[in-house]
Amino acid sequence: MLSEFSASEILSLLYFSTPVVLLGLLWSWESWAAFKPFSGKSRYRHALHNLSLAVLNSLLLGLLFGTIVEVTSRWTLAHQWGLLYQLPLSPLWQTLFAILLLDAWMFCWHWANHQIPFLWRFHRMHHSDPHMDVSTATRFHWGELGISTLLRLLLIPLLGLQSWQLVLYGILVFLSTQLHHANISLGRADRFYRWLFVSPDMHKIHHSRIPQETNSNYSTIFSLWDRLARTYRMRLDLKTIDFGLPHFDQPQWQTLLGMWKTPFIRPPVLPGEQDQEST
Repeated sequence: MLSEFSASEILSLLYFSTPVVLLGLLWSWESWAAFKPFSGKSRYRHALHNLSLAVLNSLLLGLLFGTIVEVTSRWTLAHQWGLLYQLPLSPLWQTLFAILLLDAWMFCWHWANHQIPFLWRFHRMHHSDPHMDVSTATRFHWGELGISTLLRLLLIPLLGLQSWQLVLYGILVFLSTQLHHANISLGRADRFYRWLFVSPDMHKIHHSRIPQETNSNYSTIFSLWDRLARTYRMRLDLKTIDFGLPHFDQPQWQTLLGMWKTPFIRPPVLPGEQDQEST
């Protein structure tokens, strides 16, 4: 039986290896059967920019928050602090409940990013990608990730989360987000898959330029949050979806520097609001 230490090592290994392995598998799937045509040098350049951003974000956030997240989690464990420690649950059910609570939090956080202008400044960089594929799953501004991490520091003692539970949820997030951002189709299986999980077809609608569609389908892993909040939306003609945001199609906003500058160069216009500033 694996010790707690070796189990933690395995989880850490999976945390770093899962996105790399899945990236390769889904990239191959996209190359073989892309949902929307996207190939050649432009595809490789697009992926290079998004993945370079992800690497820089990981280094920066690890440097800034890695230690404090671990310390907060250890303090929570030592003091048995938080909601999960107050419930008479077995370790298995405690972990399942932790994953459910984290996913509910992610839904609320994602929704807030679309409703609060300051947060939308950063989150819109994710939506400004005109070519949604597996690399888009890693396209987030360091500002958004930093604010999210700070709020999670409050969530750890509030819910009583252990560091390995955060790592496990992170692995599941990698699996879900890379799949539902990928430029693929599950065919008829998608309609069954999305009854429980966020599917590629479901998330394509979230990346539509149409504001009513952009402001829908906020869930990360489990699709039930959108159904409960009545933000679930589907459409039949998925091939006609136009990805991206107005004013951000120019190549300058798709470079590494352009993506970093996106939150700071325009007013924080929410999806559906009129932007009077010229490009």
